[in-house]
Amino acid sequence: MAVTQSWQATAAANIDFEARFKPFERRREAFWLFGASLVVLCGLAFVIAAKTEDFPELQDRLNHGELLNLNQVSESQQVAAILQIFNDPGERELVAQRISSYLQPRKPVPNVGVLARLRVTQADLENDSRWSSLRAQQKSLTDKTGAKTGRSTLPLVPLPKIKPLVVVRTPREFLRTCAIWISLYVAAFWLVHFAWRLRRFRGDPAILPALHLLTGIGLILMISLRDPLRDTLEFKKFAWGAVVGCASLLLPLLRSFQYRNFSRWVYTPLLLAFALFVGLLRLGSGPTGSDAKVNLGLFQPVEVIKVLLVFFLAGYFAHNWERLRDLHPKRFVPRWLRWMELPRASHALPVMCAVSCALALFFLLKDMGPALVMGFVFLTMFAVARGRSGLALLGVFVLVCGVVIGYRLGAPHTVVERVSMWLSPWDNDVRGGDQLAHSLWAFATGGPFGSGPGWGDPSVIPAGHTDLVLPSIAEEWGLPGVLSVCILFALLVHRAFRIALNAPEEYAMFLAVGLGTLIALEMLLISGGALGAIPLSGVVSPFLSSGNTAMLMNFAIFAVLLGISNQSARARTADEEIVESGREAIKLPFSIPVRVVSVALAGCALALVGRAAYIEVLHDQELIAKNALVFTQDGVKRPQRNPRLNLLAASIPRGNIYDRNGLLLATSSWTELEKHHADYERLGISIDQTCSRLDNRHYPFGPATLHLLGDLRTGENFHATNASLIEHDSNARLQGYKDYAELAPVVRYRHQRGNPVLEGLLNRNRDVTATIDIRLQLKAAEILKNRLEPANKKGALVIMNPQSGDVLALVSWPMPPQTGAPTPDELLDRARYGQYPPGSTFKLVTAMAALRLDPKATEKTYTCRGLGDGRVGTIIPGWRRPVRDDIKDHAHGTLNMANAIRVSCNAYFAQLGVYNVGAKALLETADLLGIPAGELAQIRKMMPFAAYGQGPVLITPFKMARVAATIAAGGRMPEGRWVSDASNGRTAAPIPVLASDSALFLQRAMRSVVTGGTARSAMTGMTIDVAGKTGTAQLDAGDPHSWFAGFAPYEAEPGKQIAFAIVVEHGGYGALFAAPAAREIVEAAQQLGIITAAPENR
Repeated sequence: MAVTQSWQATAAANIDFEARFKPFERRREAFWLFGASLVVLCGLAFVIAAKTEDFPELQDRLNHGELLNLNQVSESQQVAAILQIFNDPGERELVAQRISSYLQPRKPVPNVGVLARLRVTQADLENDSRWSSLRAQQKSLTDKTGAKTGRSTLPLVPLPKIKPLVVVRTPREFLRTCAIWISLYVAAFWLVHFAWRLRRFRGDPAILPALHLLTGIGLILMISLRDPLRDTLEFKKFAWGAVVGCASLLLPLLRSFQYRNFSRWVYTPLLLAFALFVGLLRLGSGPTGSDAKVNLGLFQPVEVIKVLLVFFLAGYFAHNWERLRDLHPKRFVPRWLRWMELPRASHALPVMCAVSCALALFFLLKDMGPALVMGFVFLTMFAVARGRSGLALLGVFVLVCGVVIGYRLGAPHTVVERVSMWLSPWDNDVRGGDQLAHSLWAFATGGPFGSGPGWGDPSVIPAGHTDLVLPSIAEEWGLPGVLSVCILFALLVHRAFRIALNAPEEYAMFLAVGLGTLIALEMLLISGGALGAIPLSGVVSPFLSSGNTAMLMNFAIFAVLLGISNQSARARTADEEIVESGREAIKLPFSIPVRVVSVALAGCALALVGRAAYIEVLHDQELIAKNALVFTQDGVKRPQRNPRLNLLAASIPRGNIYDRNGLLLATSSWTELEKHHADYERLGISIDQTCSRLDNRHYPFGPATLHLLGDLRTGENFHATNASLIEHDSNARLQGYKDYAELAPVVRYRHQRGNPVLEGLLNRNRDVTATIDIRLQLKAAEILKNRLEPANKKGALVIMNPQSGDVLALVSWPMPPQTGAPTPDELLDRARYGQYPPGSTFKLVTAMAALRLDPKATEKTYTCRGLGDGRVGTIIPGWRRPVRDDIKDHAHGTLNMANAIRVSCNAYFAQLGVYNVGAKALLETADLLGIPAGELAQIRKMMPFAAYGQGPVLITPFKMARVAATIAAGGRMPEGRWVSDASNGRTAAPIPVLASDSALFLQRAMRSVVTGGTARSAMTGMTIDVAGKTGTAQLDAGDPHSWFAGFAPYEAEPGKQIAFAIVVEHGGYGALFAAPAAREIVEAAQQLGIITAAPENR
């Protein structure tokens, strides 16, 4: 029996020892803290793996000098190696010296953005002649903006182009920094745990693991936010804040930190809060572009003010709650308001004062967040103290009305803008008013499961590390991430309210309720704003945002709560019966109000979770691709796309554009360009002179192909109605997708190499093949330049294959310069969109119209005679104005159609048009050929003159070349195309315009023009048989336009001919200017082997 008693005594002693030195709370805490650390470390491993995926490649580039570490620059030559964007070696060295001199005293620099601080003044440009490109840039800027000389500065380097080539730390340095700060962060939580265990601390065991998880999510996000080698490492600041915050959790171990010490000073916190408020009001500032006052230097007093006010309110209500409950409702209140149990006006004074103070905060600090938070916290604590919600709800109504009135009055400005953004997130008049749109884009991009830690782009979210931290989490973690954050905050608030109801006295209860409500409301307000449920309020997300003041105060809040919890647990151990009666005294009057508050907060949280699910699950694809209309820097409202779609689009290599022989015309890859280096040299092209390695698109042939391809770098004329540019028209094929809606399902995987969905998009054929032969294009451009530039003329030419309609060359002169901004005149595509009166080349169309009506019209004869005034022609009854042939012509006598074409007789075709064709048939034929000839009434009025190409008829060189192609192809008109792959939109089959016999007749007639007609002198001695028609388009002022249209070789096999048209503005006679140029074109095509002379026996 004695042995039994001895054993029991020993066991009891052991149990007592365990209870004293290893409290039950800490055992549970150790288990959950270990799990939290494991989850956080796994998340950190995932995000670091994602951010360091390309480290081997980057390290290799560093080793080979392809990347420059700014913190290892010792001489300017190192910098000059990455400045190939500056073609002038002298300017390159000058820029390199500036950068090197700037970096030396400032090492280590935290990010590559420091290069943006380097500026060049007007005085610098004037004092040193080596600033060639920057001086040209300054001149262009001055011309556009009218900036006064000497007042504007230029960035020394274009940072977006330089940034990919520089870093500020090595991969090893980044990993070492990560290891140090992650170790400190995790160790801080475990040190707190062991300190608590050592001191037998009895605080709530669920809080430390929850804080570990929350801050862990924040830390993971901060690592994901920034480029690991180029940007400032945001996670260092965040981890430091968490470490200091953990240190504050040790405060409850001090006797001086016990909450009972604070209960003695009811009004002291209020006075301190007022002092901070005055300092903030007088000296405070806000974020750039905001008039809100939230910062006092590096310190945010509002975070301290909120906590101090909760301490004051806890003391006030602890002393007055019984009196507040004894207030009797006011009589003579309308029956429908009696449920609110409104007290007399004198008794409602505290509520009115509090709401007034909140509104004063709202208007004086010009920020909605602190006013709403403190207003709602007071009203919540007031409702708990009074045990009724009526007056508190009235206070909420008044507070909201105050915000609405402020919005209607237009003050404060920041609040008005936030409400405007909330009312219309996709189209508002606020500068930078796409903040809410960015938030919704992030939620939608995250979708049901997120992009994955490290695989998103939270850095593109404005204030993605502060105000909009929840959308940043949602982008990478999806709806599970939002739910996790919600559950963790729900747990913390639940534990705060549980601590409140277990508190041994009223002050502790009100303090715990107030602090728990403060945390809940801050998260609800900022989350509601980010989700578009309420206006954005600028409140931080506790434990998630990057801000050390807020981080420290939020940890301090839970240090107070843990202190209360510890005191409650120790009191229960000391005297169970007394404490239990005290707890019942607290629970009895406050249990129901606290639970009502809990349910209300939980309802709000569930509503926001539902809103998140609505965005991320039900409407994610729709919102991802939705555009926001916002004002840009130039003051124009333009649609802005989800930046993640822009990033995905930029990551898809744009396709190449080739000529018909496979020679590269445009590419985004310098490597691809160098593969054709020998081909370019054979054509006299130096890619080092015509292209820059740092351009995002390369055009080795420069201006010679600009009217056909366009220029993606500038976007000039992309949306003009008088331009057909392959870069624009074939954009869907070149970029690999039709529009951004097609990218929406892929955007979440944009950084994941090997993802099958992304690979399917990347493996699409994005190359485009143009129909032009670049050899002929260059020759034609050279011929036109040599002919027109000395004479100060303008013009255009088109060459095509008559059977297929493939355009082999199209040239407009003048061309844009190789460097510098082009003028509108140089950008005009005269070859396809220049409208000119066709002159005598239109006689071919009139002849076609006649032959369509009657194939025997070839036999029709008409007379050309003298008019008695020294001119020849004819007079047609009904028209007062005579039809005249050229001043140099003699009377042609009686002619048939073939001779009339050969000698280009105006009189013949005027009579043919009036007597045989008629306005309707001529208009129908012109429409069939795609030629705008005016209205029927206009044609009828000008019929004699329209029949030979004067009057309302206008035509482009392309369409004139197509007329020649129609005749050469046996009467079938090709639509004409300049792209031959699937992106070609001109796919119509050739249109039968003329019977083959009639086409053969016109071929012979056009041949006679060259052998014995108006083009004989220009074409004599050619080894290629050419058929064509000259044209001299008379104008009201100035010399006539010079035309020549034709085809060659005459009588060649199908597919081995070219058809062409050339016009020279104010060039005079077609036979004297256009025809000789056409001869050179044909000879160039022959030299290139595109056409060959017909066999001798033909």
